[in-house]
Amino acid sequence: MKKAICHYSFHRRWTAEKWTAERLAEEVKALGIECVDFHAGMMAPAATAVERIRAALSKTGLTLSSLSLGNDFNKENPKEFKAQVDGVKEWIRVAAELRAPVSRIFGGSLGEKERGDPAAKAKGRQRILDGLGAVVKEAEKNGLVLAIENHGGLPCTGEEQVDVIRAVNSPSLKATIDVGNYLEGNQEAEVGTRVAASQAGYVHFKDVKKIPDAAARFGRKLEACALGEGGVNLRACLDALKKAGFDGVVALEYEGTEAETTGVPKSVAHMKKVMKGY
Repeated sequence: MKKAICHYSFHRRWTAEKWTAERLAEEVKALGIECVDFHAGMMAPAATAVERIRAALSKTGLTLSSLSLGNDFNKENPKEFKAQVDGVKEWIRVAAELRAPVSRIFGGSLGEKERGDPAAKAKGRQRILDGLGAVVKEAEKNGLVLAIENHGGLPCTGEEQVDVIRAVNSPSLKATIDVGNYLEGNQEAEVGTRVAASQAGYVHFKDVKKIPDAAARFGRKLEACALGEGGVNLRACLDALKKAGFDGVVALEYEGTEAETTGVPKSVAHMKKVMKGY
């Protein structure tokens, strides 16, 4: 498995220090990582993104691991839904020019109340399937792979990822397995990973602390942290992926509150240690 760092791992420094694509790539290279993941939301406008990303890769010698797209297909308003679909299609064309091996996408937001209401959840699921069906056609046309992440809404659990992927039924749709996000659906990281591993197209590595809180959902709060400082069984996740035959990219997505200047290098060091042999 190869290692990468997600653009989002530096989102605070990207904004505060006014980084460029080249500056991001240089930081990733300095940390001894061979691949970089650019985030569409931070690389806008799409019209110039290809040129900027190509220049950054060329100068540093890094490999593009993914172009991460952001979207929410659970939009009841038709105009808002269309805007989400059109936005993903625009960035798919960017990904095609860059020959991105995979592009991370989302399904849609689904609040706790909706998740507990079968009718509302079914409507949300259908909107998500409609959106995915539209953008997958664009991906197929361009020979691309989209990888849907378990991102708190729908899908969130490994079972929901598999359900959505099978319902869309396209070779251009796989899973982005975010090992930390399964906890948002009250599913342990290694369990969700094991369930969805056969569909894996991309992996996000992160760690999360579970903090007891009787007033919070599931009786605990979640706090993102540096790799190795939380409760995610990273090795068990890697074992499940390896058993399923996954040999793609594992990308650090640091979301901790600790400063990125220390939290990211600390996480990279732990990732290298844990992934040795994989």
